[in-house]
Amino acid sequence: MKASIDHRARKQEIIAQAIRLFAREGYRNVSFRELSEECGVARTVLYRYFRDKRQIFDSAISLVLVRIVQKHTEIVHSKLPAAVRLRQICTVVTATLFDNREFLYVIIDYVMARKHEGHDMSRRIMRFTIGLKRVMHTLLAWGVHHGEFNSGVKPDILTDLLYAQFESAVLRLAISGDAVQTDVLDRIDEILKGIERK
Repeated sequence: MKASIDHRARKQEIIAQAIRLFAREGYRNVSFRELSEECGVARTVLYRYFRDKRQIFDSAISLVLVRIVQKHTEIVHSKLPAAVRLRQICTVVTATLFDNREFLYVIIDYVMARKHEGHDMSRRIMRFTIGLKRVMHTLLAWGVHHGEFNSGVKPDILTDLLYAQFESAVLRLAISGDAVQTDVLDRIDEILKGIERK
């Protein structure tokens, strides 16, 4: 009797192994053959799940983002004050960035290589980031509407300001390597303290 294969679990395991290989070697330095060796499957098996290296890479990025979104959903739907939920979401995002610092370098390298080849990456980047910005904007607007935040707070501007902390952390993690998780969270906390109604 043949053993049943959980294809979803197998695909997730391939993606997890691929993330480690991309982080170690860089996107451009990894071949489809190396991916199959790292994952311990034949190339023909790998082709059942993915058409090429780029699809594996995109799936790896999506997997990281799905994990963030799942945590966001739980936080957003809680009954906690908006400021607390915003802090929790910022903590989750910051932890995810720091937990995946090697993979961030690969993503930046990939984006820069594609841009150098003449591809406009802004639409793809926006697709990956729009959900987080929307959640932060919603919580900021909710906090203003319910009197948690000062009435003069502009959710559009504050969303960009909070998001800029993540962008700064990504660049510092990937380029200089000197980002400190508690420093990022302290800056975010100061921003939130500055808008809370006393």
